[in-house]
Amino acid sequence: MPAVHFVGARERYTSSNVIERFKGALEKGELHDLFSQGDLVAVKFDAGEKTALGYVRPPIVKAIVDAIYSCGGYPVLLDTLNMNTKASDVGRNWLEATALHGFSVTSLGKSPMLADGYTGEEELLVPVEGGELGGVEVARAIAESHALVVVSHVAAHPFAGLSGALVSCGVGCVSLKGKGRVHAPLRPIFLQDRCDGCGECERHCPHGAVSLENNEPQLDEKSCIGCAYYCTAACPVGAIVIDRSSTMRFQKRVVDSAMAVNTALKGKVYYVNVLIDICPYPDCYPFSDVPFVSDQGILMSSDPVALDSATLSVIDEAPGLPGSIAEECDALSPGRGKLFHITGVDPKEMILYAVKQGLGQGDFRVFKV
Repeated sequence: MPAVHFVGARERYTSSNVIERFKGALEKGELHDLFSQGDLVAVKFDAGEKTALGYVRPPIVKAIVDAIYSCGGYPVLLDTLNMNTKASDVGRNWLEATALHGFSVTSLGKSPMLADGYTGEEELLVPVEGGELGGVEVARAIAESHALVVVSHVAAHPFAGLSGALVSCGVGCVSLKGKGRVHAPLRPIFLQDRCDGCGECERHCPHGAVSLENNEPQLDEKSCIGCAYYCTAACPVGAIVIDRSSTMRFQKRVVDSAMAVNTALKGKVYYVNVLIDICPYPDCYPFSDVPFVSDQGILMSSDPVALDSATLSVIDEAPGLPGSIAEECDALSPGRGKLFHITGVDPKEMILYAVKQGLGQGDFRVFKV
């Protein structure tokens, strides 16, 4: 049964400091078995969006860097580009976000780099025997590293249910073309009876795929690349939705892509899920909203499926916070299905598919640090 190590968020005295416990758990745990002396170890994190407050905190990334050095590896800090703007702007936006959020050589000891290049085109096509994908473009700097640590700022996800290890690996570790392949099934559906013709969807579509005709939104299928986060997030009246069959295909493609990343790294991947500032939207969104459960801590494992299963369990067992989306969705009480109530998508379906594909195990054993 896979081991999941849990560093709780509570700090009662000096020696219970979360960062120190986390770093100690990394140095004494499975990280040692991930790489050999002098190996290049990629640390993949998401710098977040410039206008959002939900992202992993730099001291957590720094603790991972220090632990890798302590274990004899050579860490390289990497992120990949999001689908939220044109190729000419994505690199500049990422540089501004890393600076705003404190991911710098001063805070981390080294500067982060883009694993897929300044325009998101540096990639390596990795074949995979998935139910949806036969291959995916893994970001080149990640694919060519000796080992990989995937750092996830846990959040709800509108199309996967959970943004954790599987999403951070399957979406966050691939190039822009790879992301397009994973997101391809997602096409917005416009509910005209709800639409008030405000035009926000047209203004916020990064690729000009939405236009208003007679105050009604229309989709240009050829221009749409499936980055449905931005049009759905822009709509203030909930008139843009994604159907269930599309989200199910997206979940499978996330897993297939994560399998390709795992193949590229020959299984030398470790996963860290950060359950602090657990927001309703993933880090690629232009906003975060308030957390819907209190800070829980940090979970880590070499099995991404077990890790996400444990993450779901921790979130389900936590009471929802008044004044958050948990209250709006009647999900304040501890119990199963909190993320399904919030997103309308069941993350367990993605986990079950990952188990079926052999990416990991759904069962786990938690070791508290």
